[in-house]
Amino acid sequence: MAETLQKVAGADGTTVAYRQYGEGPRLITCLHSLALDGSWYAPLAEALDEDYRLLVPDFRGHGQSAHGASDLTLGLIAQDVVAMWDAENIKSSVVLGISLGGMVAQAVTGSFPDRVDAQILMATRGGYDEAAAQGTRARAAEVRAPGGLEAAVDTTMRRWFGAGSQDAANPLVRQARAQFLGAGGNTIAEYFEAMTQVGDFNADSPPPTLVIAGDDDQSTPRAVIEQLAASIRDAELRIAPGGHLLAFENPHQVAAALRPFLENLACWPR
Repeated sequence: MAETLQKVAGADGTTVAYRQYGEGPRLITCLHSLALDGSWYAPLAEALDEDYRLLVPDFRGHGQSAHGASDLTLGLIAQDVVAMWDAENIKSSVVLGISLGGMVAQAVTGSFPDRVDAQILMATRGGYDEAAAQGTRARAAEVRAPGGLEAAVDTTMRRWFGAGSQDAANPLVRQARAQFLGAGGNTIAEYFEAMTQVGDFNADSPPPTLVIAGDDDQSTPRAVIEQLAASIRDAELRIAPGGHLLAFENPHQVAAALRPFLENLACWPR
C-alpha cells in the first residue's frame, strides 16, 4: 500500500512526522506504542479494506519526529495529534491506539472530545494505582541510568512478544529491539513517566468505545483491560488473538475484530 510521509509543526513548534495509508473516505487516526513508530500500522492498513484511510503520527522522539525541548506529557502528544489534524483540515476522526498509543488516545478524547468520533483502545490501561505508578516510575529510573536501557531490553521484549521474544528470525522482534535501544534511555523514561498521567483524562461523555485485549498479552494484565472497559460507559470489550502488540503481529485477525464496531459507527460519510 502506498505510504506518504509529511511533517507538521507540533504544539510548541517541534517537527512531528506522520504517514498516510490508503485513500478511503473513512479516516482512522492510529497511535503507536512505546519506542516504535507509525510505520508499524502499514500491515493493518493492508488488512482493512479500501474504504479506510489511516493517519499515523510518529510521537516525539520516535521515528522521524523530533524530540523537542518541552517536557513529554500525554497532553502535549495529544496536542501534536490535533496539530496534525489541523494541517490536514480534519474536523474529527476515529482514534485507535495500542499500549502507549491507547493512553495518548484517551488524552486526545479527554482534551478534545468534540474532535473524536470514536475510540479504540488496545492493550492499554486507563489509570495507575499508586503501586503501579511507583513500579512504572522505577522502570523510568532504571532505563535512565547508565546501561539501564540495555539491561531492560530483554525484559521489555518478553512483555511485548512473550515466548517469541528470543526469536532472532522474527523481523518484528528485531525491529522492536533496535527501535527500543535507538530511542535512548531518557526518551523511554520520559514516556514511562508520562504514561502514569493517563487517569487525568477521563471523558465525561465518552464517544463510542471499543477495548481490545490480546489473549496472550504479557504486559497488560487482562484484569487491567477489563477494568478499563468497565470504566467507560457502554464500552465494548473484545478479545483477539495475540500478545501485547497484537495489531502488528496479527493485523488480519485484529481487522476482523475491528470491523463490526467500525461498521456500526454513525460518523462515516454516507
